[in-house]
Amino acid sequence: MSRGSDAGDTERGLVRRRRWTGAAVTCAATALALVHVLFPELSIDSTAVALLVIALVPWLGDLFHSIELPGGARLEYRRLEERIGAAEERATRLDQQVDGAAATARVALAAANGPDLEDRRGTEDDASWAAGALERLVTEYAQVRERMPSSSLRTARQERIFGEMLKVAPRVPGFDTDAMLASEKPGERLAALARLYTEPDPAKLEVLLDAAAREELPFLLYWCANTTDRLLSGTAADTDSVPVGLVRRLRTRLAEVPGGSDRARSLRRVLRRLDPSDPPSSDGG
Repeated sequence: MSRGSDAGDTERGLVRRRRWTGAAVTCAATALALVHVLFPELSIDSTAVALLVIALVPWLGDLFHSIELPGGARLEYRRLEERIGAAEERATRLDQQVDGAAATARVALAAANGPDLEDRRGTEDDASWAAGALERLVTEYAQVRERMPSSSLRTARQERIFGEMLKVAPRVPGFDTDAMLASEKPGERLAALARLYTEPDPAKLEVLLDAAAREELPFLLYWCANTTDRLLSGTAADTDSVPVGLVRRLRTRLAEVPGGSDRARSLRRVLRRLDPSDPPSSDGG
């Protein structure tokens, strides 16, 4: 079924609901009128009326924007509901943005506290040590994924490993980012992202986009999108040359991840950089 027909079904459903709500209100008012005619001695004070209206408010939202109560009190039910919903949505977006910034900060801290190679720069031993250190980090990442269940603790360990890779990967000579990004080993793919994150290369834009379009692991997809976004924001990458089919694959990948997740927000930022005319999503990501 097409999106247009879905929207039409939704609109028809809302119309039917309004009609039934209106009919129910009419029946209730008619019943009250009959009670008043048959039992004129029955006294109903303003407090009873007010309580009755309050009880009906949730059912009248589709009919009225506001309801006047005895004594001039005004209930802006639908508008209040919309304001509460908007406030909750803004709070959710803020929490998500803070989480994303915190993840980047933790990785930066891990990089700052990682092995200091300054005193080894330019030596043959430096290259050999960096290659060995990177291999150990690749192995450690695989072990963390294998031995630890998905949790905030595992994510913290992964962030620490990635932070250390940021310092080690640029020192490894002959680093083949294309091959590493296509590797079946997730640790090697993460190492390639660390290399491109520290040394953005416009020539690798399509390789990164392709990697993001097929990456299944949430942590790797998040940093793949972040690395691509960093490249697009800091270099003169030729976005016009990106194949339409590749952008379409990236949109398909975005549709497959939870809409409110950090990786979804990062993917949306990348897509908007590729196509500035792309309208922002409702979650502000």
